[in-house]
Amino acid sequence: MQKTRKSNLEAAELGGAIRQRRKFLGLTLEKIAKEVQVDVGQLSRFERGEFKYSSKNLQKTLSYLQISTDEKSEVADRLIRKFAELLVRSERHKAAATALVEALQELR
Repeated sequence: MQKTRKSNLEAAELGGAIRQRRKFLGLTLEKIAKEVQVDVGQLSRFERGEFKYSSKNLQKTLSYLQISTDEKSEVADRLIRKFAELLVRSERHKAAATALVEALQELR
């Protein structure tokens, strides 16, 4: 497996996604550790974004939690999060976002 270096920001975002997914599924670090055969301490470091490379253990964890690391998916997820943040800022932001979506739909 080729090791892919992650920036600090990418590691932090991926770690946050791991923690969020784990909590959403109601799983403990211990449960995941047992299932994927990865040390609890290492899982904790993954969640804190304390890693530089995409290791075999990280891949096993992501697979178990059904988290995609597809680059296109990551770009789309970041864009969706930013868009969602804009929607709740104010009614003007919501109206502008709605107008943008409608304009983009017209381009079909």
